[in-house]
Amino acid sequence: MSRGWGYNYPMMKNENVSFIFKALQDPIRIRIIEMLRYEQNRREFFPDTEEAKEGFCPMDILTVLHDEGMEISNTKLSYHLKELKESNLVVLVKEGKRNFYLLNEEGMTSVSKWLKDILNA
Repeated sequence: MSRGWGYNYPMMKNENVSFIFKALQDPIRIRIIEMLRYEQNRREFFPDTEEAKEGFCPMDILTVLHDEGMEISNTKLSYHLKELKESNLVVLVKEGKRNFYLLNEEGMTSVSKWLKDILNA
């Protein structure tokens, strides 16, 4: 895709990059991403479907955050999860009345690829 300056390379849209980094500027959101990637052993509620098998329910996320001294409310956690979902860094899988959040591999890969492209340019 040409950017109009004589360069010819694929780029993420500027607003997408800005939105992703805005979502990542909060330490609680960063901690949630780390939790989703590395700490499935800390879950108490397990999904029934294969689609959500690696997912965390909001109560598990809240419990881990509280155990680590991050006292946030359900409302604030919902806000953080919404921001991560809207930035395509996590996905929501619904199982009946329960929700499970997982890393969005596609969203994480696009950010990683963008960073690698910038660093290797």
